[in-house]
Formats: sequence, C-alpha cells, structure tokens
Amino acid sequence: MQRRRLAISIQLSAISLLLALPGFAQTRRAATPAPTAAQVLFSAAAGAPPVVQGRGQLLGYVVDAKGRPEADAVVEVRAAGVRTVPLRARTSAEGLFRVLQLVPGTYYVRVGKGQRVAARRKVRIAASERALLLFNLPSLLEAARFGPPPGVSPDTAFAWALRSATLWGPILRFNDPEALDSSMTRAPVEGFVALTGGAGDSAFAAAALATTFAVNSIALGSQRLSLSGIVGTDTGIAAADTQVKATLQSADPSNMQRLSVSVRQMNIAARSALPALRLFSLNYSNALDLSPHLRVQYGSMFNAATMTDTVTTFDPYVRVMEQVSPEAVVEFRAVSGVPPLHFSRDSVNMDDPMPRVSLDQGRARLERARHEEVRYTENLTPQDTVSAAVFADQFTRTAVNGAFALSGSVSTQEIDANPELLPDLASNMFLANGGDYSGWGYRFGLEHQLGGGWKAIVGYATGEVLAPNTTASAALRAVAADLAPARAHALTFKIAGTAPLTHTQLVCSYRALNRLAATSLDPYDDSFTQGPSYANIFLRQPLPAFLGAGGKLAALIEIHNLLAQGYIPVLAPDGQTLFLVQSARSLRGGLTISF
Repeated sequence: MQRRRLAISIQLSAISLLLALPGFAQTRRAATPAPTAAQVLFSAAAGAPPVVQGRGQLLGYVVDAKGRPEADAVVEVRAAGVRTVPLRARTSAEGLFRVLQLVPGTYYVRVGKGQRVAARRKVRIAASERALLLFNLPSLLEAARFGPPPGVSPDTAFAWALRSATLWGPILRFNDPEALDSSMTRAPVEGFVALTGGAGDSAFAAAALATTFAVNSIALGSQRLSLSGIVGTDTGIAAADTQVKATLQSADPSNMQRLSVSVRQMNIAARSALPALRLFSLNYSNALDLSPHLRVQYGSMFNAATMTDTVTTFDPYVRVMEQVSPEAVVEFRAVSGVPPLHFSRDSVNMDDPMPRVSLDQGRARLERARHEEVRYTENLTPQDTVSAAVFADQFTRTAVNGAFALSGSVSTQEIDANPELLPDLASNMFLANGGDYSGWGYRFGLEHQLGGGWKAIVGYATGEVLAPNTTASAALRAVAADLAPARAHALTFKIAGTAPLTHTQLVCSYRALNRLAATSLDPYDDSFTQGPSYANIFLRQPLPAFLGAGGKLAALIEIHNLLAQGYIPVLAPDGQTLFLVQSARSLRGGLTISF
C-alpha cells in the first residue's frame, strides 16, 4: 500500500527543533479538546481540493502568541525571479488560508495584522504537491516542507525535519539586484559586518580598506528601520570616505511606503584647493494595487552635491505592471534618476545610492538621465523564463569613468595638468564630463534552471553608447569632444548557483561588446540578464564554524573585468596617455560575519 508522507520544518528564530512523531495516525487523542496546530494543518490538508497535475498548492495556518487562530490576517505570496503582482489572501475565522493553482517555483510569503508582522519566509512549491506553512504572530513559528498530493494513504505520521539556509546578500555593494531577487536560499538574519580590501571597478567605488555594515529590521513602533554603510580609508594618501544609508518602511505588508536617505563625504586628495565633496540622496517609493492584476510603483529621488557650490536634482519614476496571464506580465516604466534605478519586488533600489558627479570649470555637476521602457516577461515552463524589452535613454553631462595609468601611482603634476577631471588617487582613476547623448534599444533574455540550485542565463542587447569618434588619440581637455554616440551590441552569458558539498556560492558572467565604449550599454537593465561588461566573478565561501562564529563567517571575492578589456587610450595635454573605461579590472575581497 502506498504510504503518505508529509514533512514540516519548524524554525523558531535562531533555534531549530528536530522532532519525530511516528505513527501519528495511530496516536491517542489529546486529553484537551483543543487541536494542536499540526492537527489543524493536517485536517485542513485532508479537506483541501485535490492538487491539479503540474501545479502546486500553499496551505497555511496563522495563530497568535498564545496559539489562538488569527482571523482576517493579510497574507502576501510573491513569486521569486519574475516581478509579478503579488497574490493576496486573508485568513478565515479558523486562521487558515490557501493559495491554489501555483506555478512550481520559489515564493516568498509574508503575514501581518495591524502592527504585528511575521518576517518574510521562502518556500519552494513543487509540481503536484502541497506546501504547508505555520505562522505565529508576533513571534514567528514557521513550517515549510512539501507533502504529496491527496489521494494516498494517510497511515504515515508527520516527519519533522530541519532546514538550513545560507545568506547570500549584498556585501560589497549596497543593494545588489541579483541578490535581492535571486532564487538562491537566503536566511533571515539581522545584519552583517564585512571587512574588505582591494580596488574598485570605477572612481570612488570603494576605499582601499573598508568596513561595510548593515542592520536590518529594527522595530520602531509600526515602522522598521534598516541601516547600512561603509567606513573606509585609502592608505598612502590618508583620505577618508564615509557612507551611511538609512531606510524606513512600514511593518505592515500591505503598506509599501519606503523612505531611504543616503549621505557620503569624501576628501579629494591632491586637490587642496577643493573642499570635501558631500553627497546627499533621498529616495521615496510607494506601490498601489489598482486591481488583482494591475500594480503601480512610483516615487522620486532628491539628490544634492556640495563642493564649491551646491547643485540639486529632483528625479521622479513610475512603473506599471499588468499581469496578462498567470505566467506573464507586461510593464511600462519611466525613470529620470541617476545612477540607474533597479526595481525590486516592493521598492526601488540603487547599486550605489550616490549621484554621479563630474567637474565643469572646477564646479561639481550632477549627471542627469531619462529612461522609458516596455517589458514583457513570461515563465514558459517551471525551468525557463524569457524576457523582452524596448527602451529609450537620454543622458546629460554623462559621468565617464577613466584611469590615469594601468599600474603605478599618479603624480600631482598629472592631476594639475587635467583640471576638468575629478580624481580618485586611491584607485588612480577619475570621473570626467562626457557630454550628452540619447538613443533607443532593445534586449532579449532567457533564464534556464539547471537543477540543484544552478541556473544559466543568456541575453542580447543593443543600444546607444558613447564611443571614440576617431581612431587617432585626441587631447583629453574636453572629453565630450572625443566621444560620440554610437550603436553597440552585447551578448551576455551568466551561470550562478551553490556547490552542494562546499556550499560555495558563485556567479560568473561575461558580457561581450562589439566595439569599444566609454559608457555602459543598457545601464537600466534590472532583469536576470543585468550585469557589468566583460568577465566578472562573484564568490562567497562559508567558512567552518570556529571561535564562536556559529558558521556565520564567510570569505568574499569580487573580480571585475578579469581580462582587462575595453580600455580606450587618449592623450592628455601634457602628452601622457590616459584611459577611458566602463569597468576597470579590479580585485576586492574580505570576510563577512552575519548576526
């Protein structure tokens, strides 16, 4: 006779329990008439509709701190990977909720009522199976494991299992969209501290030695506060670089308002005549569900840069998503923010929250941009997702990245000979005003789940870039005169996943361009094909638990432009050769401790 198995994992904060209940169907009735949470879930599963072949179900039970059913609690179920409109449900009078006809894949579930919110949990829905979840408000008691579809013998008890997860978060960058929307397993941690060293891929990207920190979900009444930042120093030139970012959002999952404030101060070494450069960025975002299939995200940014004077920008943005089928979504977005924004599931994020600055007659000037896009994304199968988009970009006072030398140090005389360059001596790099350009383009992408937590991605994009307007070297006194808009084509290949034995998390990508370009092609791409140009490697290796670290210690390596491609040589007025480059070859690594 076929036996029925149903496995549920219980995790209470950082303490996990492993229980075994053999012969549950034959156990005696409890002395008290009140059923346990497991019995309620088991009874609800037995009475649930059959699981449709090829689809999955999600069944949950929500109770309060005393174990009493929570009626009318808000449940949000959101698919990972594809940015679709979330599914919402409310618990019944018995505290139960169910979501049927789910496409197999990874989902994130949040439950809240009033000011009590259970942390978001990740669950994988398998084909023809049912997942059971148990939430406790305000403290979280979560169970997530798969059971077989109804129709088999119920003579087997619940098998209680322990689940583990590994953090894959944005350590070397503030907000990595690949990490935010990744289908990789992510553990609910309170924060991390990372000690990193090395070079950045662009001017002012990172200090030579830096301490990165993040503290998530600090409860402030009905609000939650997250803090992150970088405190760095550049050895040899004694320059300090400090960044701090604070994000405030509601603890109510139905309230999508979010406010982020970022500040940064850096000293421009070797330019004693220039005061410290101070940058400020404020980002407000919100979202509205106009219908079960129509969602609108909107917001605006206020940026300011202060050096010899103060310049400000106001950049609104909007994103409209229409779910045209259970597997497909069409969206329109209009953005005027720089650096490029990346839309996540509930908010808008930036790889670097600081505005891009260049010099004009010794005065700081902010880069401006506009971006419009229409995108279509569809899950063809549980393993394959496609995306296609048409977009238009317009940039003003483009901040172009460059290097004074491929190796060695740069002299003060070289800096003084190029007054229109904003230097970063720690990395021998600079920012320059590349002028204005605009154009349109399109992209296609395919993501395939290989199994075992690995995925492969291939993408194609074409659009306008700033490229050298002559094959001969030209003087760099006016970068805008040496660059011109040109159409470029790019092919992207990416593989990402986690090794099963060592738990090594790896993302390898290569983006090939058909021509030299001083600016990135399609910088607003936040789909699964997004990534820097040329060869890049991101690696995170969890280290064995020792010295009381509890397995939360990990080594990090981040390599940009491994093959040193895309450097554009130009002549400076003093006859020295300088280089314009999208992403400089760089190696950065360190250690991170999660807590």
